[in-house]
Amino acid sequence: MAANNRIHMQNDGNDVHPLAPGEISREAFGRKLYDLMLKKGWTQSELGRRAGITRGSISNYILGHAVPTDLNVARLAKALNVSMDSLRPSRVEEAIEEDTPSVEFRISSADQSKAWLRVNRLVSVAAGAKILQILNDDAAASNAE
Repeated sequence: MAANNRIHMQNDGNDVHPLAPGEISREAFGRKLYDLMLKKGWTQSELGRRAGITRGSISNYILGHAVPTDLNVARLAKALNVSMDSLRPSRVEEAIEEDTPSVEFRISSADQSKAWLRVNRLVSVAAGAKILQILNDDAAASNAE
């Protein structure tokens, strides 16, 4: 059985701090747009009509398939009665949302000797490597049984 561990490490050599304000991901923009749209009680079609943007484009923005041009961000901000800056939160805001530490531990109902563990916490690379090693050792021991 293949390991299900996913490791994402990125260092492009850029001197910009990863939490520096800047462009946000398409997904984060989509979540923000969707939340604002729901607060108004609008559908995608209604938002599109008010902003002068097609419903298909609105859908692509919400699904994270695309980020609008500056002109369309301005149109969306005007329609939603928010500033362009509030529509495009910074990486800092996105990182804070994603960086909320949490740990979930649940005993498996199918096998009470096993548990589901979910961890969302910022740790050092060394600690992360140790945790992955523990998980790999546990998976190997389970496969040997």
